[in-house]
Amino acid sequence: MNQHTLKITASDQPTVLERLLQVTRYRGFVVTGMTMFPQEAGDELAIEISVRSDNSIDNLYHQLDKLFDIRDIRVDNTTSLQCRA
Repeated sequence: MNQHTLKITASDQPTVLERLLQVTRYRGFVVTGMTMFPQEAGDELAIEISVRSDNSIDNLYHQLDKLFDIRDIRVDNTTSLQCRA
């Protein structure tokens, strides 16, 4: 199984985490870790989510990027390489 870390900036809305986890599950990924902190601006969340799956991370990336409350998303490849070492 491949391990990946996604770094996400999202709107600070009550349902954003629920939607994020739902899409992740629907795409066949297992969440192995997650952190979430409000940004200093007050209207954004900084979310880091670690997932694993045999599926392509590109599929999950594109589905999460379509969510209305997601402002920025990137795959942190350096973290996934460190997990394999």
